[in-house]
Amino acid sequence: MKPDWETLTTQEVATVVDTNFETGLSQEEASLRLEKNGKNQIPEGKTRPWYITFLLALVEPLQIILMIAAIISVIAPKIGNWDIPLEIGDFIDFIVIILIVVIDAILETVQTVKARKSVDSLKSLSRPQAIVIRNNKTFEIDATQLVVGDVVVIEAGRYIPAELRVIESSDFTVDEAILTGESFPVDKHAKAIKKTDILADQTNICFMNTFAVSGRGVGVVIKTGLDTEIGKIAQTINDNKVSQTPLEKKLTKFSYWISIAAVLIGIIIFIGLYLSGEKTSWSSYLMVAITLAIGVIPESLSAVVSITLSFSTKRLAEENVIVKKLASVETLGSVNVICTDKTGTLTQNRMTVQKVIINSEIIAAAEYLKTPDNHEKDIFKKLLVLPNDAITQGDDRVGDPTELALIDFAELMKVDEIKYRKKFKRLDEIPFDSKRKLMTTINKDGDHQLVAVKGAIDELLKRCTRIQVKNKVLTLSSKDKEAILKLSEELSDQALRVLGFAYGLDQKPGAYEENLIFIGAVGMIDPVRDSAVQAVKTAHQAGIRVVMITGDHQITALAIARELGIAYSDYEVMTSKTLQSLDDEQLNRVVDTINVFARVNPEHKVRIVQALQAKNNITSMTGDGVNDAPSLSIADIGVAMGITGTDVAKQASDVILSDDNFATMMKGVNEGRNVWQKIRRTIVFLLGVNIANVLGILIVSLINHNSPLEATDILWINLVVESLLAISMGMGPNDNSLMGLPPIKNNNSGLLKGLLFPILKIGIIQGGVMIAAFYVGMIVTPSDLYTNLPAGAFKDGISHSFDNWQQAIKDSNFISNSTTKTQILVYGRTAMFIVATFAPTIIAHIIRLSNWKSYRKLKYEWNKPLLLFSAIAVGLDLLIIFIPGLDNEVFSLLPTHDWSIHNCWIIFVSIAFALASPLLILITDGVVFFGYHYALNPWERNRALVSGMVKQDNEKKRDQMKKNKKD
Repeated sequence: MKPDWETLTTQEVATVVDTNFETGLSQEEASLRLEKNGKNQIPEGKTRPWYITFLLALVEPLQIILMIAAIISVIAPKIGNWDIPLEIGDFIDFIVIILIVVIDAILETVQTVKARKSVDSLKSLSRPQAIVIRNNKTFEIDATQLVVGDVVVIEAGRYIPAELRVIESSDFTVDEAILTGESFPVDKHAKAIKKTDILADQTNICFMNTFAVSGRGVGVVIKTGLDTEIGKIAQTINDNKVSQTPLEKKLTKFSYWISIAAVLIGIIIFIGLYLSGEKTSWSSYLMVAITLAIGVIPESLSAVVSITLSFSTKRLAEENVIVKKLASVETLGSVNVICTDKTGTLTQNRMTVQKVIINSEIIAAAEYLKTPDNHEKDIFKKLLVLPNDAITQGDDRVGDPTELALIDFAELMKVDEIKYRKKFKRLDEIPFDSKRKLMTTINKDGDHQLVAVKGAIDELLKRCTRIQVKNKVLTLSSKDKEAILKLSEELSDQALRVLGFAYGLDQKPGAYEENLIFIGAVGMIDPVRDSAVQAVKTAHQAGIRVVMITGDHQITALAIARELGIAYSDYEVMTSKTLQSLDDEQLNRVVDTINVFARVNPEHKVRIVQALQAKNNITSMTGDGVNDAPSLSIADIGVAMGITGTDVAKQASDVILSDDNFATMMKGVNEGRNVWQKIRRTIVFLLGVNIANVLGILIVSLINHNSPLEATDILWINLVVESLLAISMGMGPNDNSLMGLPPIKNNNSGLLKGLLFPILKIGIIQGGVMIAAFYVGMIVTPSDLYTNLPAGAFKDGISHSFDNWQQAIKDSNFISNSTTKTQILVYGRTAMFIVATFAPTIIAHIIRLSNWKSYRKLKYEWNKPLLLFSAIAVGLDLLIIFIPGLDNEVFSLLPTHDWSIHNCWIIFVSIAFALASPLLILITDGVVFFGYHYALNPWERNRALVSGMVKQDNEKKRDQMKKNKKD
């Protein structure tokens, strides 16, 4: 059983670790322990090689379906014609589909490798060292060589190299923010304390990778490597299994459904053709059925998803968001709960003076800066920087956070601490200690000796007999002290840390801290980022709940939460003590009502995230410390800070904010929502147009027993025209109105949820127009195409003549797929081809699934890449229609030389049909839009009105509470 180190005395600790605190371990004993227990280091998680990432990208469900479709595309045309040898043209469909799959896998691999390099570039290159006592000698060694029982000396400015039990301390403070989230440095001492599981309360233990801020300490190593708190966290991260993102889950589900739909459509088409046509031509019907079934599958979807995500990750990188995995972009948009660390994420991670107690009243720090200079203010400036060891030079900041805050405040009054310290030379000092809670310096001030004192206001007032008020020194009465303490308590209630200041002149040695003159105090806090306030408001408007999780005390946490608009009452705050008393079921019941978790340990953060996920939330966790890493790893999407974030946190996360700004994350949410919307638009476009093609070809085939379009025509429509347009749809501008919609609920809904109507709308309208265009085109079919037909085109070997084209193509003697039979349909085929290729170039621009329900006016932004690719698609279509040889020999369209003044009107009518299809879609959308906004029934109108009034009222209440708090 492992001992409770915090409860042991130093003598008991020495016995347990079997060491001598005076001489340390011998070198031989240290070597034996190192060999037995291993190095004091935390192994990094395994990095997946790029080629494994590439192979895994190839075996995703949608990619497998596409590869199967590619193989079938080669086999299907050979059904019933096995004796005909394969030609290079038979592999065109196969090559194009495989290229799409490979390009998609390459994009996924490149993005993963690029993100990994970005993470590596953010990592620290330092190698920690430790000052150790061995063989009664003090020297520096590599921290990885430390073993349990080593005696380690810690000085200010050094990292703690292992888990230590403090055995000596002198004004020793440690910054534990990366582990506990505690804003202020913690005083460390050697005394035994009561057992506690809260790391922030273990004041005689120094944790690995935390930072010594001030003083000096000596500790004995009690844990190394994976046994340390940091090591446990790292192990937890490595043990966590990588789960699929919501987008990956939806794509997998979509792949299954589209596969089932393709098989069913193929079966239905085959049965329909077989029952209505010639039974002996079953092989031809099977080929048509398979071809149309494959046509339903959106071959370019995987490429569209990858390219859309790639463009988004590039945009996000410019906005200081590094995405480690492509699919994580969409997850950001799906988030409906953001769990965020406080220190450094919502706050500036920089203590700042907010309030000043001066002349027996509280004023804002900004207002005090505006007051005119006078004798009293001159003294106050000296007291800020003289009893202070912190230094700031440019971006370099050395010292205790509270002392740095005082320097920053003095600099706002144009005080240079280095010049002041040279001008008012320090003659003597009484260092800060935890008993007095004061720091005193004696400085030369002209002909006088200035005694400058700062510290805890209650202890300071005990040593003051006078007070300076408006440049006059008055007697400090007990009532005055009570009034000052009341003002101090008022600041403490606002979670401000209060420091008092007093001075004396020409005090005698031994009586420096007696009969002092109290001048004032400051209240400081790690303030919220200005951008974080707006970001939280944006999150709430977007329907995203923000939960703050911190190692700070409850009062501090609630004060920050109020300022941010996250929480307003004690009922919304839960401490770790309460959290520990709840089992998982109890926590799940109350987790929706708690918006602030205070004084938490790393394992508590994991429980909170898991409880939120258990309530069907898509949860994000943001943080920078090692203590955040387990929850970053287990969240649906972990977001680490790039500047202040630890290597462990960056490794565990899915996304890194390189500017450490919570507001930047909301840009990621906006991008994620737009990615989701663009993918949905693309699916509507691809499936809508594919269904239109299937309906058009199927219905004409059932009526005429012959496919109106050839396999090459279908291939061109599916893989060239649609793919060009679909890919460019993901490159368009973002729709910021999506941040006014609630996030998508995590109810395992697929990609097709809510898309059935727009898909069927496009499919039916476009399919109907294609059929109409075919029959209009057949009007100009010349009689020589169905009279005096050659005997070689018929099974009976006899020449035939027919009265009309319908009678000709339905004749059972016709040899299937003969050139003669194909030529009969050439006019209808050309007209249908024009509609099938031209209409999508317009339909792609009018698919709008954005926030049209929230606004009565729709702002349309042109997608420039889509305009370009639409023009390219139209240009390619025109080349196919009018280039001799390409038109009739490859695509079986009307040869250029057959166009005349009598039939060229078909081109213009077909283009008119191509325009009619998107026009009908727009009219349908317009009717729906008008009906929603302007034809509401009274009940719906009243409901919308009340909902808007309640929302406005809640916003006013929130703003008023913030205003009252500031006042």
